[in-house]
Amino acid sequence: MAANGGVSKNAKREGAKVLKSRWGGDIMMKSVFENGRLRHVAYCSKTGNTARKPKELM
Repeated sequence: MAANGGVSKNAKREGAKVLKSRWGGDIMMKSVFENGRLRHVAYCSKTGNTARKPKELM
């Protein structure tokens, strides 16, 4: 067992960070299956803009 209160070293202690886009909405990730490949894209929940990486929406 872990010595620090029963929490493993890989456990996430905080909630996930919420990234904000430049338009004021939250940046969410979703998976899209297109052309036989599974691609992960970031999108703004307010405007619907999409990008390959979350940093492109900031």
